Amino acid sequence: MAHMPFLAIEPADDLTALQQIANRLTEYRACIFISANAVSVAWPVLSAAHPLGWPVAVTAAAIGPGTAHVLRSYGIPKVVLPESAFDSEGLLAEAFFSEVACRGQVFALIRGEGGRDFLAQSLRARGARVDEAAVYHRQLHPAALQALQVWCNPELEPGVLLISSSESLQRVISAASADLARALKACLVLAPHPRIAEVARQLGFKQVATTSGGDEGMLRYLQTYNGLTSPE
Repeated sequence: MAHMPFLAIEPADDLTALQQIANRLTEYRACIFISANAVSVAWPVLSAAHPLGWPVAVTAAAIGPGTAHVLRSYGIPKVVLPESAFDSEGLLAEAFFSEVACRGQVFALIRGEGGRDFLAQSLRARGARVDEAAVYHRQLHPAALQALQVWCNPELEPGVLLISSSESLQRVISAASADLARALKACLVLAPHPRIAEVARQLGFKQVATTSGGDEGMLRYLQTYNGLTSPE
């Protein structure tokens, strides 16, 4: 198995909004982190503003278990996490984010540039105020295409692509040569969310399987996949 990052993560040029959130962190009911990258980029600013540690009264929230793990590694005691559906809808289904619990509250949302605005819009529709900070942006990893070209050995059977981001797949296919794109589309794609799987199909991948969430879900699928069963 080869690990090939498709995207490179770069901190945003302007972190003014993040600094403002850090300065008034104690005012929020929760600080929501959209990804592990959001935690990693934001943490130096947040921790510098609170040298005595994360405010006990402020809950941290995460979309997925990887992000929650990073938050806990920094010593944050309270982390709200979806029970099963690791996406914005899953997080909003938690009782902590019920309409009654959100009305009149203030939330911080730390995310990357672009992406869905569903979470912020939904919280505002439930009567909350949401302060947002985009702390990083994504670009195609400079080594991605070369690594994929080597990996797509024409003498071997098509491999399996474990894709954790629809944007990463879109960027690779957009930048790939016609031959490389054709070779990639012969591979089985494993996606931990139906939305990512649908993007893969729209890009022309014929073999696409949706696994359970997170890296663990994709690895469990691989442990049972024999290369013969057609993915659903």
